[in-house]
Amino acid sequence: MKKLTAVLMITAMLSSALAGCAGAGRQTEVTVAAAKEGKDLSAMVWQGTVEALSSVDIIPSASGKVTQILAKEGDHVEAGAALFQIDNQDASLQLEQAKAGYQAAQANFDSAQKANQLNTVVKPAEINFTTASDNFNRIKVLYAGGDVSQTDYENAKAQMDVAQVQLQAAQNSQRTNCDVTRAQLDSAKAALDIARKKYNDCMVVSPIKGLVTKISVEAGQTVSPQVKAAAVIDDSSKKVEIKVADMDIDQIKAGMEADVNLQTLGETIKGSITRISSVSDSSTGMFDVTVSLGEACTNSAIGLMADIRLADNKGENSVYIPAKSVQTDDSGSYVYKVSDSSGVKTPVTLGKKKNAYIEVTKGLAAGDQVVLQSSKPLTDGEKISILTVKQQ
Repeated sequence: MKKLTAVLMITAMLSSALAGCAGAGRQTEVTVAAAKEGKDLSAMVWQGTVEALSSVDIIPSASGKVTQILAKEGDHVEAGAALFQIDNQDASLQLEQAKAGYQAAQANFDSAQKANQLNTVVKPAEINFTTASDNFNRIKVLYAGGDVSQTDYENAKAQMDVAQVQLQAAQNSQRTNCDVTRAQLDSAKAALDIARKKYNDCMVVSPIKGLVTKISVEAGQTVSPQVKAAAVIDDSSKKVEIKVADMDIDQIKAGMEADVNLQTLGETIKGSITRISSVSDSSTGMFDVTVSLGEACTNSAIGLMADIRLADNKGENSVYIPAKSVQTDDSGSYVYKVSDSSGVKTPVTLGKKKNAYIEVTKGLAAGDQVVLQSSKPLTDGEKISILTVKQQ
């Protein structure tokens, strides 16, 4: 029994020792990322397509047959210039009818206003009421002295009351007539405005000054408000839209000058940053940036590919690492840099933050690998096993 107990104790001690040796040889598993270099923007090139400042699709407001084409593709037109005419015969008749209705309503209103000023409706009623009131007051005095009968008194009062009612009715009638004729005039004015708009809509015009790039209708063709009939672009200025990565967007500022190379034309012209989107595209992570071109850009440049280089932005390249790889303690900021299969605690000096990355101004070089995640907290010089190198 004692021998059995001794054997069991030795077995347990050996198992514990073996387990300890196995634990001592196991390396901490980590995910790492390489420090990358933020390029000097003056050495970078973006590509985009030259576009007009704005483009407007012309959709007619009226329906009908096109009777005349008044502009052609390639014409430069002013705002309000006619592009094509739609049959306006019915609209013209409706406009004349509306004009006549408005003139009649205006005449009625003017007549009512004149009658109101002359008091032609109320004045006779005022005279009748004054006469009846004076007569009643005279009868009233005589009745008080017993010189007239009660019947005469009551008849005089009744005549005055009737005259008062008639005066009130005349005043109301005159006021109502003015209000009615004013409302009729307003209604006729609205009908005239509608008829005039329908008539004017038959002449389709350009809403902006620019270049006619498309006329999609022909004389004799029927159009409607569902048909895109023409297109006009504002070619007074041009732009190029480019997409900038999140690592570089903080270096780009509105007003920054750019060199725009039009390879097809063999021209390089000046431009400037005029708009920077405040948020990135959710699908690409890129920011939209607008480069407006200078006046030297020709009309023929629209639609051409352009190479964009930012001018006067030459600075030293910076090193960036994922911000979550940085740790801090009482001594400051540090990372675990991979060196000879070990995680070496390395102090770093940090610069500006760019989205998920942070600049390292001292302590790392481009290409150095830093620990991003580990299976357990690391100690300086601890052996590590790299599971994944995160691509940035």
